[in-house]
Amino acid sequence: MTVGLPAPADRTPHTVAARIREESTLVPRVGLVLGSGLAGALGDALAVESTLAYTDLGLPPTSVPGHAGTLLLGDLAGVPVVAFSGRYHLYEGHDPEVPALLPRLAQVLGAHTMVLTAAVGGLVPGLAAGTVVVVRDHINLMGAVPLLGWRYPDGMPAFVNAEAVYDPALRTLTMDRALAMDLPVIEGVYAAMRGPAFETPAEVAMLARMGASVVGMSVVPESLPAHALGLRVLGICSLTNAFGDHVTHEDVLRASNTTAAAIGRLLVDLLPRLPSEGA
Repeated sequence: MTVGLPAPADRTPHTVAARIREESTLVPRVGLVLGSGLAGALGDALAVESTLAYTDLGLPPTSVPGHAGTLLLGDLAGVPVVAFSGRYHLYEGHDPEVPALLPRLAQVLGAHTMVLTAAVGGLVPGLAAGTVVVVRDHINLMGAVPLLGWRYPDGMPAFVNAEAVYDPALRTLTMDRALAMDLPVIEGVYAAMRGPAFETPAEVAMLARMGASVVGMSVVPESLPAHALGLRVLGICSLTNAFGDHVTHEDVLRASNTTAAAIGRLLVDLLPRLPSEGA
């Protein structure tokens, strides 16, 4: 029987973690990928101990507006976190191992839970912009599998069970807290497209028929590696454009900045309630 955790051959997260430890000894409980506009929405709730540029740590730069490319170590609502302000996307030209660096680094630093936030577009008529979407499952149509080349310590390829990538208990807790806060919220299936072009009407119809609720260009290259590494994964998305809306990247940024406030309030309420390791 295969034992241990799978990983690719490179040791990049360990090298980066050693550089981080020169600046901070904080051990995060939670890794948090901040989608567009969210870093500012957290405001004073995120007490930052250290701010480190990705490039200063030897990580690739980010190139998309709204993704700062900084790693934040600190305390969010009493919970030690490593927050990634800016993510990597396949449409930038990155291979899948680059976005996978974020959950890998969070795990090396000590996190046991990975919270992924993102902006998404609606595929279901009637879902209003501003709705919070808790990811129940995903459909990977990116043409790339994030675990390609990963192996277990005994050399076995990373045949990871993906039946429950998004932790059911964390999803239930998040839904309960969002409803308690009177936030519009649904559970949904995330369709992951490579981008950068937005979907054609025919593609939108196809995704809806496949059972997807929302569509985006991220999350999966982070969620599947995090799950493979034994992290509990929670995906929380903000619906920035409803089904049938004309959309540009500028529209997404404007809507993200508006809806990020609700996601920020939800995270402040939610993080102290997340179960401890092994619970």
